[in-house]
Amino acid sequence: MKRQDNDLVARITLSERPDDETLRKIVEFVKKRGCTNTEYSIDPNILGGIVIQIGDVVYDGSLRSRLERIRQSVQ
Repeated sequence: MKRQDNDLVARITLSERPDDETLRKIVEFVKKRGCTNTEYSIDPNILGGIVIQIGDVVYDGSLRSRLERIRQSVQ
């Protein structure tokens, strides 16, 4: 998602409020990918982990997606 032409926004979804060390790592991760702004949301439905969307790219480290991949691999 973009706010302005060169102003990338990282949309970050977590299952719970992160601690300071986790926030530091998130900021470092998104800055390396050119993001200048972040939007945080809490969604317990992801069960754990984190989902980061930067533009059209989604980094899905949620427990929900991991469990879904396991379920699909055993079918």
